[in-house]
Formats: sequence, C-alpha cells, structure tokens
Amino acid sequence: MADLEKKDEKTRQWRSYSCSQLSAFCLQISLLLEAAVPLDEGFSIMAEDAEDENEKKMLLYMAEGAELGDPCFKVLEDTGVFPAYVVRMAKLGQETGTLDQMMKSLSGYYEKEDRLIKTVKNAVTYPAMMIFMLLVVLFVLFVKVMPIFSKVYEQLGAEMSPVAQSAIRLGGIFSGVALVLVALIAVVVAGMSIAAKMGIHVNFIQNVIRQIKNRSKIAQAIAKRRFTAVLSLTLRSGLEFEKGIELAGGLAENDMISEQLKKCSEKLELGESYYDAFKETGMFSGFYIQMIKVGTRSGHLDSVMEEISNDYEEIADTAIDNMIARFEPTIVAVLAVSVGLVLLSVMLPLAGVLSAI
Repeated sequence: MADLEKKDEKTRQWRSYSCSQLSAFCLQISLLLEAAVPLDEGFSIMAEDAEDENEKKMLLYMAEGAELGDPCFKVLEDTGVFPAYVVRMAKLGQETGTLDQMMKSLSGYYEKEDRLIKTVKNAVTYPAMMIFMLLVVLFVLFVKVMPIFSKVYEQLGAEMSPVAQSAIRLGGIFSGVALVLVALIAVVVAGMSIAAKMGIHVNFIQNVIRQIKNRSKIAQAIAKRRFTAVLSLTLRSGLEFEKGIELAGGLAENDMISEQLKKCSEKLELGESYYDAFKETGMFSGFYIQMIKVGTRSGHLDSVMEEISNDYEEIADTAIDNMIARFEPTIVAVLAVSVGLVLLSVMLPLAGVLSAI
C-alpha cells in the first residue's frame, strides 16, 4: 500500500506530453526498436538527452520498469502520462510483433494532430488579435483624440455637432466597459488555466465547447479526420473493425460523430456490411461511401480510410483559411468606417467654423 502511494505521488509530478512531444517520443522508440536496442537501455539513452529534470526522472522510471520485465504498454501506462490510445496501440503492436511500426505510425498520427492544433490556434488567435486592435484604436480615438477636438471647439467659441458630442459621451462609456471586459476576460482565462491544471472541468465552458464542436463544419471535418486516421491505423495493425470503431470513436471528441458511430456499431451487430452501416448513418458523403465499398471488397479498407482522413484534413485546412480570409477584410472595413464616420462628424463642422473666421 505504501509502495502504491509512493508510486502515485511520483507519477503526479510528471506532466502529460503535448502532441509534438508524443510524436517525437514515439519516433524515438520506433528507431530504437528498429536498431534492436532493448527498451530499458533505450529509455536510459533518452533520459540522458532529456532537458527537463522531471522528464529525465520519468524516463529512468520507465527504464527501471522495462528492466524488471514489464512490457512496453505497461511501462507507458504506469507513468500516467500517455493517452489511453497510445497504451492500447502499444499493447496491440506488442501482441502482433509490430511494435516498431506501430510507434512509427503513432508518431505520424500525432505529428498531424500537432499541425492541426497549431492551425486551429492560429485561426482563433488571428481574429482575436484583429478584434483587440480594433478595440484599441476605437478606445484611443474616443478617449484621447475626441477630447482634443472638444477643446479646440471651446477655444473657437463653437459647439460640436450632436454626433460628435455623442461620440465623446460614448467614449467615456466605452472606456469603462472596455476596462471591465478586459478584467473579466483576464479573470476567466486565469480561472480556466488554473482549473485545467487542477483537472477541474467547468460544466458551462464544457457545454459551450461541445455545442461549437457539434455545429461547426470545421469541427466536424476535424473529428472525421481524427476518426478515419485512427481507424486506418487500427485496421492496419490487425484490430477487428468493430473494436477499431469503438477505439476511434472515443478519440473523435464529437457527440454527433459518436452518436453516428453508435448507430453504425448497432447495424454491424445486426449483420449489415461496413458499407451499408456507414451509408445508413449518413456520416460520410456518397463519394466516400463508394470508396469504403471498394475498400471493403478489395481488402484495402485501411488505405481507403487513410485517404479519406487526408481529404478531411485538407477540407479543415481550407475552411480555416477561408474563414480567416473573410474575417480580415471585415474587421478592416469596420475599423475604417467607424474611424471615418467619427472623424467626419468632427472635421466637417470644424472646417465650416474655420472658413467663417
């Protein structure tokens, strides 16, 4: 009991790997296995090059487990760092004698996941930065520039137009609201970050994210890419189709896709073919259904799923690029119109006053 508590305390110190780190880790394991290096020795070699002290301790812990005779999947599972999918596939690779190829395939999968995550982050960050810049420009215009024009009018003994006066009043309200919003956003982001580190899930935020995933076409394409990529990998490794669907469905992270896969599994249990099961659930379009039909008959369903996965990756990338391409000119147009209208409301009456002097 004491040993288990000590082990849990030790593993809690180790952070989960990111997708890029998982890709690099799996590739290193694959290369070591191809070179016929024993796992315990391989983990020790990786520990020597580890830059982070906690990671070094984890790799040495893994080397110790491998030296005691634990299989690779057990060593990975004991750390509590690696996703269940990696552990499951490592176990499958070890059972089929293809662990080196399995780790290389996992490396490729997580490399694509990392690229996709970065693309999505850029798609979110860029519009957020554009909106922030818009707010900053309007804030400076209303709070700093407009009061200067107000003083100029006072010195000239003239009154500003009603539109300009409303803009100045709006500036005061805007500055207060902007400060409150910035403070609220900072508190929410900090709270979410702390909650994520502590493993606490906020139901409201989780529900919002779930709704976005279920309704967004980009999220749908990403979920289908992930599902087909995992299914291709499981089929290539020799896992049964039904179990492959179960494993891949758990990684899709999309309620709508999960529901469709549940229906698909039910139809397969009733004896329907893969082609008919996918067709009746409406998960894929007619073209992809025909590809699945051909892949089923030819015995190359794994290759077909990989091809479909690549197509959905391109669809998601194109949709994200198009979204950014539409968003940028919209923000620029809103900024130009806002600044132009405010300045015209001030400059035109001022020009009339100056011409009358």
